[in-house]
Amino acid sequence: MKEKFVYNEGQLPEPVYEKMPEFINLYYTCWKTAFQNIEYPEKANWLPFVSCMPGVGIIWQWDSCFMVFFLRYSNETLPATNNLDNLYRLQRQDGYISMAYRIKTEKPAYGERINPPLYAWAEWEYYLATGDKSRFEKIFPVLKNYYLWIKKNRSRSSGLYWFEDTGSSGMDNSPRSGYVSQFLNGSDVCWIDLACQQALSANYIAKIAHLLNKNKDEEFFLSEFQNLKNLINKYHWCEKHQFYYDIFSRNSPSLRHNFLNAKTVASFWPMISQVADNDQINGMVQHLLNPCEFWTLHPVPSLAKSDPNYDPFGAYWLGGVWAPTNYMILSGLKKNNRASIAKKIALKHLIGMTEVFNDKTYSGIWEAYSPEFFMPATVKETGALVRNAFVGWSGLGPIAMLIENILGFTLDASSNTIYWNISDECTHGIKNLRFNKKSVSLVCNKKNGTQKRKIVIEATGTLNIELFVEGTNTCLKKTFGKGHHLLWI
Repeated sequence: MKEKFVYNEGQLPEPVYEKMPEFINLYYTCWKTAFQNIEYPEKANWLPFVSCMPGVGIIWQWDSCFMVFFLRYSNETLPATNNLDNLYRLQRQDGYISMAYRIKTEKPAYGERINPPLYAWAEWEYYLATGDKSRFEKIFPVLKNYYLWIKKNRSRSSGLYWFEDTGSSGMDNSPRSGYVSQFLNGSDVCWIDLACQQALSANYIAKIAHLLNKNKDEEFFLSEFQNLKNLINKYHWCEKHQFYYDIFSRNSPSLRHNFLNAKTVASFWPMISQVADNDQINGMVQHLLNPCEFWTLHPVPSLAKSDPNYDPFGAYWLGGVWAPTNYMILSGLKKNNRASIAKKIALKHLIGMTEVFNDKTYSGIWEAYSPEFFMPATVKETGALVRNAFVGWSGLGPIAMLIENILGFTLDASSNTIYWNISDECTHGIKNLRFNKKSVSLVCNKKNGTQKRKIVIEATGTLNIELFVEGTNTCLKKTFGKGHHLLWI
């Protein structure tokens, strides 16, 4: 009999956000739904895992990776990495891992397709929250061999990359290729997201190699990252539009590769991948905040409003707002010193989710959302609504975005440091957060006129705090021991 995971609110981190108590309700609803969505496969060697669609009998790759980013905040009450371990076990000897597997047969569910390769990013972020680096030795060959398989089998003569079609990219009906592509050969497109995801993977595999003292591997993957960064900026960046596009492949890398003129959320992967420079990010942000493109009632639409295929009701990836791509964009903005923009998007995303949750017509946590109405997204051409109770990656908003972008916390177990960007005047913070093998609480009291604000810190072990107050010059770096501490800022 496999261990059963039981929901217990008192064992979870307790977010505090006086301004929007509705967000706290949404937060706990996500956790409850995640516990309800745990699969307990009866088949041998399968670990229990949180499923986006329990009962379907399939495990998906990029859903599994994105779920790690919020499951790492469960205080170990949920299995954050079981999804990944189930998939790693099914890796072929040549390095291939399918986009999805049927649990019963352990065979690829949709043929020899891949999915966005995000394992290394997810593993590193799990480590930064938990301090658990015990996994790295075992999983390093898995990450390395998967990267090399994709490089060998999904790169073109230019060194750029291709998905089989939009289904493999995860953006099913996005107007970026044929769907379903007849020959699953990428429709002669070089895909901006896969190139950036490989660069992202190379960067994080290099970090893991460094921790493991694998110097040659570290050097190889740093070289891979730099090479991909150069190629992406050479071919995919459009200086005229200040935007990254998919491009049409040519039979020689020396020939011009024409841009595929569809603006989608895939084009924002260069930010989190650290491929884009500051000027390029400024250009991308102009598109992100443009009401004629991506700045909608509920951002960020998966397809720009200016596109002829755009659907204001979502129609899945023809405008639908998706938690994983929102999380990718916000993480990229934050990593590149644009936390205030990330927070604005996070607030609008959670307000949109809250409006739908409180509407008795819909309620629940949905797979995707309409960009222009407070309602769930529609599904492709049918007009039916997407799936409800999708936690699943939709838990990213009410859990990870709340903690990281709205409350302003960044965890770094590698230096035993919590970074806190204080950008609200209301009482806010988090209690009972499990970080780097200790329990931590940090709460900033409400601002009262010109008086200094009290910050309460409690920890069961030593930790470093770097605190910034947005809009001021206030910056504090201090080490705190076990116990109860007060600060005034």
